Amino acid sequence: MTTLLTFRDNVKAFISRYDYIFTPIGKGILALCIFFSLHVQFGYMTVLGKGIVLLALSLLCAFLPIEILAGISAVLIVLQSFKVTVDVALLSFALIMVFYCGYMRFVPKTGVIALLVPIFYACHLIYALPIVIGFLVGPAAIIPVAFGVLLQDYGLAVGDLVKVLAATTDDDEAVQGFHYVLSELLANKEMFLTIIVFSTVILIAYLIYRSSFEHSWMVSFVVAGFLNIVLFLVGSVTFAIEINIGAILLESVAGTLIACLLQFWKGIVDYQRTELLQFEDDEYYYYVKAIPKLSVPESNKNVKHINSKTHN
Repeated sequence: MTTLLTFRDNVKAFISRYDYIFTPIGKGILALCIFFSLHVQFGYMTVLGKGIVLLALSLLCAFLPIEILAGISAVLIVLQSFKVTVDVALLSFALIMVFYCGYMRFVPKTGVIALLVPIFYACHLIYALPIVIGFLVGPAAIIPVAFGVLLQDYGLAVGDLVKVLAATTDDDEAVQGFHYVLSELLANKEMFLTIIVFSTVILIAYLIYRSSFEHSWMVSFVVAGFLNIVLFLVGSVTFAIEINIGAILLESVAGTLIACLLQFWKGIVDYQRTELLQFEDDEYYYYVKAIPKLSVPESNKNVKHINSKTHN
């Protein structure tokens, strides 16, 4: 354990020392992943999916606030939707504006979480998302995660619309794009179940994680993973939805393990050194429970080199 703690502290110190380098690199890689996932979802305008364009946009986002990344992504979605039909583009714009006016205006920094959902889908780790986000962000992530799930299914509905339009002949009745996409979304029971389960898991995971009993973080991850599996099973039976139970099980376990790894990186507390403090002022008594994090103390050693000289 000491070796792992030493390695962790050294890496964190190294990253902190060169934060001005690692932060732009991390933001650039994140932007590239998001733009690529959007191109996979809405890749109807070829020029916007070219490597040089994605790299240029990612490089730009590397040195700009994270909110700009969300704004550029929104513009890309609307532009890609124009390639399908004008009414689909207007629907995309309307959905994005609802999300912006209802959430991002007030909590701009966490809005980018919505754009991470398609990446988790692509990595086959979507059911791990609420377990990880639950303790990292908390209830503030519920709305962007819900919008991210909606965005994922919206992209699938638009893809189905493109196939329908391609198969439509001049003699067939014209298909209204926005009506088709909205009908697909409203009939998607699995999407609504996913949003409900994810919201519940995020909230429960956060409440347990913030509790004061010992090893609450570990209990939070295990309960969140178990709840994730149970709620999807109950929901699939209740609403007669076919879901991949194996994927939910494996990804929930993976989410628990990823959460434990991130918690180790964030810091594990040493319950054996718990201190209960009490103090007061003119109006209140204060009772404080202080639990130190596990760490390796820096050893301050002064090494003296003694050179022996032989005198002839």
